[in-house]
Amino acid sequence: MGFTDYAPGDVVQFPAGPFVGICGVVREVDVRRATLRLEFAEGVAHREGGVLRERRHNLTVGFDEIELV
Repeated sequence: MGFTDYAPGDVVQFPAGPFVGICGVVREVDVRRATLRLEFAEGVAHREGGVLRERRHNLTVGFDEIELV
């Protein structure tokens, strides 16, 4: 297993797989399960009716699926 000292606010990326190259922000760390809760945005922020919007997603991943940026 690689790096395991993740903390909320860390920026990580997927080095392989279907999400390769996508970066996310760590929101929660579960050391016992060796998982992270990530938040990332999809696409570009755009304006809708005078409000700036973007699509945000949450994802739970294992320590071995991502790497620190």
